[in-house]
Amino acid sequence: MLAGSVFGASCLNSMDKKPKHLDPAYKTALIVCAMLNLVMLFVEGSAGLWIGSAALLADAGDFLEDATVLGLAIVAIEWSKSARAVAGLFQGLAMAGVGIGAMVQIVHRIREGGAPSSALMGGVAVLALSVNGFCAYRLIRFRGGDASMRAIWLSTRNDAMLNVLTVVAAVFIAITRSGWPDIIAGAIIATVNLAGSTRVISAATGEMRKEDSN
Repeated sequence: MLAGSVFGASCLNSMDKKPKHLDPAYKTALIVCAMLNLVMLFVEGSAGLWIGSAALLADAGDFLEDATVLGLAIVAIEWSKSARAVAGLFQGLAMAGVGIGAMVQIVHRIREGGAPSSALMGGVAVLALSVNGFCAYRLIRFRGGDASMRAIWLSTRNDAMLNVLTVVAAVFIAITRSGWPDIIAGAIIATVNLAGSTRVISAATGEMRKEDSN
């Protein structure tokens, strides 16, 4: 009887130590969020191009980044820890690419001048906030995993916070009739993406070195 209890406890401990990324709920959350991000990529990107909003285009780049990151995470979910660290590295590089692309768009917006429609900009930003808030809620329980999981959580959380900034920028555009709130919001979004990418890349390379030394 004692041996059976010990065996049962051992099995339970093994189940408790199962990697978080192998939880079926995690894969489901990734698939749902990836689909939502793809939809919002086209919605926000189209709106940003239509009204000439640097902030919406920068945020659409975030949705492109997230869709890529989530898709890669789905493919890599059963890879080894070292392979997942490499995936985390590429996810960090994707975040950096979005930041650089947003900076290029900001320079273009400064040269072109003008102010986007505050009503459409604010409405799309609220929709984006709802999507990112939902995804952050679905992924919050997995934020303590490896570099890849941390990259996904960090990116989603940052996006939700920056959507609030875009809504505020739209309000200031309505008040001031100036395009600078849009430009400033776009610059902040780009900066946050670049800062987040350095943390993710650092964590991923650290895991890769750790795996190489074992």
